[in-house]
Amino acid sequence: MMQQIVKVQNIKIQHLKNVMHGSIQVPVTFDELEKSTVVGLYGQNGSGKTSVVDAFGILKRLISGWVSEDKLPSAERRIIHIEQETLQMTFDFIVKNAVGEYFLQYEVHLKAGTKYLYPTIEKLSYRENIRGRRMKVLVAKEGGNLQIRTVPMKSMKDDERIQLLVTNQLAVKEGVSFIFHKELKALLQQLLSEEEWKLIENVATDFNRDLHIINNENIALIMTKYIMPFSVYLDKKRGFIPYNLETPAVLSSSLFETLSAVIVQTNKVLSMIIPGLEIEIHKIAEQMLDDGERGIRFEFLSKRGDRVLPLRTESEGILKIISVLSALIGVYNNPNACVVIDELDSGVFEYLLGELLTIIEESGKGQLFFTSHNLRLLEVLSNKNLWFTTTNEENRYIQLKGIKAVNNMRDVYIRAVQLGGQDEEIYKETKTFRIKKGFRKAGKVDD
Repeated sequence: MMQQIVKVQNIKIQHLKNVMHGSIQVPVTFDELEKSTVVGLYGQNGSGKTSVVDAFGILKRLISGWVSEDKLPSAERRIIHIEQETLQMTFDFIVKNAVGEYFLQYEVHLKAGTKYLYPTIEKLSYRENIRGRRMKVLVAKEGGNLQIRTVPMKSMKDDERIQLLVTNQLAVKEGVSFIFHKELKALLQQLLSEEEWKLIENVATDFNRDLHIINNENIALIMTKYIMPFSVYLDKKRGFIPYNLETPAVLSSSLFETLSAVIVQTNKVLSMIIPGLEIEIHKIAEQMLDDGERGIRFEFLSKRGDRVLPLRTESEGILKIISVLSALIGVYNNPNACVVIDELDSGVFEYLLGELLTIIEESGKGQLFFTSHNLRLLEVLSNKNLWFTTTNEENRYIQLKGIKAVNNMRDVYIRAVQLGGQDEEIYKETKTFRIKKGFRKAGKVDD
């Protein structure tokens, strides 16, 4: 059976946090679908890098409607730009399945409701990868105007019209997608052709399953050395499993078996990255959980030769590598993998990180999007895969111009920060004398 392959080709963000407008093009084509794309985002603190991670997180919640009850972000989070009422996102995909090759586009506008954000506009469109073909609507919503293909709701049968109205009301109330709402699934399967239905499945099932997002909340847990979220990227299982670093952990037997499989997978690479290091599982006892399921009390140990210590004794950087390694293994082996990591460089030795990304870029198969402050990576990644934030809210993401094959991207970026010369300013200049003055004034506050 042919493998379905879905990859992100373009991302457009408007009015999300401090991004008025920003777009990123991903160098992926139908000819190289099984070749990895590693996309790095760089820039000044607070300049919009994490907004891209947030956009993927919102997309994940929207397309998970068939299998998850995840709501859109709370209206209280104020992630819509302060001067705007709605945020807008457009994701372009390229899809290869058993039927053919397609360009697929998902556009959504979100507004703050009483509790959650909710979609005011949603549109899923596609076209075949054939010259001259135009985009065709699969499903669309604009306020109360709903349509499937080119058929508006008013032209549908009574039962179909009622189903659309009810689903739309639920989507607004619940803070979820209309297009990917579980109540609409059966109707879409009935009204769309096999080709069209397959495209929706490619997004809602195939891409959704392989989209894995590691954000600042995950990283913060590792930094506290309290909870370590293990990324799970196995053949048939995806997600996160939290592990308590402070005391022996207790998990259900099924979660324990999954985490044990992740450790087996991780150890195959870990000792190559950090020579001599392996993770051992110390199973302490079995016990009954509150829900009646059998649980396992255990502890992870760090083993280097004859030296065995609790895993929590390892550095933040090593814990970070262990936490994300399953996801990176997924990117290396699975062309459908789409892994998004905020602050990938946090606590990790820069030379090692450069080696890992070089290996994934040269020999991997999936997609990796990451933000970073570590400039070492600019020396090892291709210019076509590097995007930089600007000080212009209206044009947040650019690629550096005037790059030659012999250029060191790190030097080019630092020169652009110091001297400019790009289409947009990429660094809001700081004055050292003003910083010194601020420090002096701050030291006199208690005088």
